[in-house]
Amino acid sequence: MDTISVTNSSLSTQVGRAAPAAGQTTHDALLAVASLSRALDGSAKLSDVGGLLWMLLRQTLPADSLALFLPDEEQDRVVVRYAAGLHAAAILGVTRPTSMGIAGWAAVNRAPVLNAEPSLDLGFRADSAPALRACVAVPLIDSDALVAVLALYSRNLNGFTEDHVRLLEVLGPRLASALVDAAIADEDSRLVQPSGPRSLKLVQST
Repeated sequence: MDTISVTNSSLSTQVGRAAPAAGQTTHDALLAVASLSRALDGSAKLSDVGGLLWMLLRQTLPADSLALFLPDEEQDRVVVRYAAGLHAAAILGVTRPTSMGIAGWAAVNRAPVLNAEPSLDLGFRADSAPALRACVAVPLIDSDALVAVLALYSRNLNGFTEDHVRLLEVLGPRLASALVDAAIADEDSRLVQPSGPRSLKLVQST
């Protein structure tokens, strides 16, 4: 499982202080994400940003696992480039065609999915004890380009609510902004044009 690097240990302290406990308001969560964005200097790795997002979201939502699916346009698929929580090591690297599964649907339709069956994306990994029984997924979009699909998993059937979806939709643009530099910099993200800096290799919505 990816971990926060030592060079960014101070960032976890900043976000840890700002991260809201369960039951706090959307405003508090927005402040926490804003703090995260300010803490990042544009050079953080995907594992750094992912670790900070997990630190924040697990204090805000009833999530047992997190996966960040990044788009691979050349292969028409989404790939888990960061995972945390239960079964993270098994989830990391999971690949799904954009025409199939929860994350693929969220990526193509740019819409959230609530309480879907985790095995649609994770296969047998979702059934390993303790089993994951619900998934909420939201597309993260920055400047009209899909940066990632954020998927959260719960051990509880129907573990997420419409309120959780609304919170993630409000947080989505800020989460995308926090992720975009790390996604571009990550050598495995496949978001960088070979001949052009900071150019997202993604089809933008029309």
